[in-house]
Amino acid sequence: MRIRTDPSFAVSRRLPALLLACLATVLVAVNSEVAAFAASSPGGQPAFAATQEPSVAVQEAAAVVRQIPAAGSVDRLRVVLQQLVDRFPGLAGVHVIHLESGMRTGVDEDTPYGMASTFKVPILVELMSRVDAGELTLDDTVSVQPDDQHVGSGLLSALWAPGLEMSLRNLATFMIILSDNSATDMLIDRLGAENITARMRALGFDDIRVDRTTLELILDYRGVDYDPVADATLDEINDFSRANRPPAEEIPAVREAFYTGPEDKASARQMTELLAMIANGEAVSRESSDVILEILERTQTGANRLRGLLPPGTDIAHKTGTIGRVVADVGIITLPGELGRFAISVFVLADEPDTEVGERLIAEAARTAYDFFLFNAPASAGGR
Repeated sequence: MRIRTDPSFAVSRRLPALLLACLATVLVAVNSEVAAFAASSPGGQPAFAATQEPSVAVQEAAAVVRQIPAAGSVDRLRVVLQQLVDRFPGLAGVHVIHLESGMRTGVDEDTPYGMASTFKVPILVELMSRVDAGELTLDDTVSVQPDDQHVGSGLLSALWAPGLEMSLRNLATFMIILSDNSATDMLIDRLGAENITARMRALGFDDIRVDRTTLELILDYRGVDYDPVADATLDEINDFSRANRPPAEEIPAVREAFYTGPEDKASARQMTELLAMIANGEAVSRESSDVILEILERTQTGANRLRGLLPPGTDIAHKTGTIGRVVADVGIITLPGELGRFAISVFVLADEPDTEVGERLIAEAARTAYDFFLFNAPASAGGR
């Protein structure tokens, strides 16, 4: 049998170390017993008695092997995900749901992790809920003012304001596909962070909360007071931030308070369940769900995260997030043929602010889930 050597298949084509170790233990033990029988039998032929009992070594190895989940069991996927997380230098929460079959599993999936910019998914859900209720339309326009241009990722802060009008549809699109912080904060100001969290509660998600604008979140990370620059221009924000950063010796405590605080967090399980509701047209109307999915499918960030090890051309609707030691990606991945789709959320809190290490874990988790469902999803699962 020829073994595929394509590196993109490396994650899924390696048998788990536990399985290999168990098999090796069994083989060594069995070979040792056979050799012992051969050495003690006339002519070197083992004379096995009908009542011969396996040795303690074989019995112990067999007991370990019996603990390995059966092929096709979603527990097998959990074991491999756990191995990935165990060797990661930091903490990580992962949850996966195959949408058509309902198979699900995860690792540390009920611990709230910082969402970073993945909190833009709940914001989009609240926006489309308001559209469904007739309170807003995606064609409503807002004028971008100088105090709307905020720090961080995106494009709006590089444009001239005033003089720029944006529809809510375009603000939502910028928020997701470019992770535009200015567009995000304009939507939060219009929708209200408390209303976004309330929407999550109404959908049954107690572990998803949106508390701050991206500007507040970034300034909290820096240890800079938000109130003096709540209505400031971008230049004023940057000048104030530079002049008021805490002393170097206080930065570790500032960061620790940021990472351990309860604000703007979600568990991997509930974020994945939210994605499943969006995919199934249950969080908002079917029409609004399709708008959300279409925007998520156009995301331009995170080339090395969920999609990093997937086969080229794989359809994925997702949203990334990054700040300091927090690295995240959440999304819906479509399997080939009629094998359906799976939702996945990976939240990482690394020991050090190393984005590449977090991205690698996210990519490996996504590819591991992809390969598991590729061989174990029910036939004719279908898709959207």
